[in-house]
Amino acid sequence: MIRSSKSIPLAFQNYPASVVGWLWKKKVDGLVAKGETAAYKPSLEYAVKLLDDRADQKRAGFIFLISHGLDNKFKWREESIAASDPIRGVLHKYPVQAFGLGKPHDATALHYIAKTSYGTYSSIGDNSKIMEAFAVTLAGIKNVVAVDTCVNIWSGSLQITRIDSGGYTRRAGGSGHGILIGALYAGEVKDLIVYFSYRTGWWSRGYHTTLNGVAAGATYRDAPGRQTTSTDTFSTSIPIHVSDSGSPPANPCPPYPVVLQQVVRFKVLDLLTSLVKEFLTLKEEAGGAVHGNKEGDDSVLQAIAASMLQKKWKEFKQSDESWKDAPRRFLDLGGIDKDISAMVDILNQGGLGLGCIYSWMSSYQMQRAATATGLPAGGGFRTPAMEAMVQEARRQLAEEASAQDAGASMVVCKRAGELLDIINKRFELWHKLDHDLPSSHQHQQQEEGDNGEARDLSAAMRGDISCARQHDIYLASDQAIKQWRSFLTSVEKKRGHDLDK
Repeated sequence: MIRSSKSIPLAFQNYPASVVGWLWKKKVDGLVAKGETAAYKPSLEYAVKLLDDRADQKRAGFIFLISHGLDNKFKWREESIAASDPIRGVLHKYPVQAFGLGKPHDATALHYIAKTSYGTYSSIGDNSKIMEAFAVTLAGIKNVVAVDTCVNIWSGSLQITRIDSGGYTRRAGGSGHGILIGALYAGEVKDLIVYFSYRTGWWSRGYHTTLNGVAAGATYRDAPGRQTTSTDTFSTSIPIHVSDSGSPPANPCPPYPVVLQQVVRFKVLDLLTSLVKEFLTLKEEAGGAVHGNKEGDDSVLQAIAASMLQKKWKEFKQSDESWKDAPRRFLDLGGIDKDISAMVDILNQGGLGLGCIYSWMSSYQMQRAATATGLPAGGGFRTPAMEAMVQEARRQLAEEASAQDAGASMVVCKRAGELLDIINKRFELWHKLDHDLPSSHQHQQQEEGDNGEARDLSAAMRGDISCARQHDIYLASDQAIKQWRSFLTSVEKKRGHDLDK
């Protein structure tokens, strides 16, 4: 278990803001967006070249890969990439933080790229999650405390048979078991499960604590600015219970909850890894025989995968002793259960089911926060810095939404005033016409001199004008109401579109 609690500034933070903006603008100006998804390979090679050519080589480098399409020019699978392919060296240089947007993106490729490079993969189907995903990732790389971290594990009296390390691989060469961790963020914890065997010898019955256990040392380079290499070493003793009975006694030292939790996590990772392999094999076999709409075909395959996952998960919970032992050890694993159930539901809906699975796997393989739309128990492995930046992002989004609402209200009020003005002008015109007609006194004089003929004409004129006024005001009001409804509909559509951005 490795804990880190220091923090360092982000690369370029020591430069003035204007210089930083200029440096990045010169790089970004050379990038051209196209209407189709380009192959990932040349993009990654170009990103690595940019980082290799940067002025400050002491600072840690990271790559962001954002995609909403498929890479049809390269097959990103371990068995499909030759050992001599230069892309392997490219992926081992800098961690790639991969973000898949929407349903069409290539989850298999992005997860492979992220895992191989020691980055993370996030599957984002809801636009409201984009800001959150970037906030989590940026908060992590802003607080790198160590790079080139490696944990070396050994024992003088025990035989280490296996080490479960998730997505972290063994270092080639050297004594003991070296596990490459790479970059560490402030506040992160990495749990490695070590399995070993031993001989008790001729010991008397009872408990013994003299057996030397596992020792470990961590080597790393401090954050940029202090390029020294440090080593921290620790060791532990293991309590042993000796019995005369032929069968092993009940374990007097039950697994520590954190250890048991990590054991279960690794087992669930193995389960999902096997499911994904079966799904990809099924998809390849169906590829040559299935015709028609590709999304529809994927939906059918995802429904099959949902059934497979549901069955495997049920069998796991019924048979795995670690899972069944968790409640007795006061360990709550309900979050994992909820996430698996959500994966089944999303697969059945033909949505981002495979992306959710890969994103969950990425997070638990690297023991680092990633974002997956649709998983209720998401947000695991977040550091305090990540939580703070997520809250800040949400606050800014809320302020922008409030400002949009206020602006929309002003627009609505302005339009309402304009429509009312149109009706008021109609009233003013009719009022002027009424004013220009002969008055009642003039009518009386005309009636006395014209033996009633003018009186009848004036009364008829006033009746016609009254009918015309009522009809005209009605039409103007009806038209204003139609325009008002149409305007409100357009405002709501625009507001919804702005919120989706």
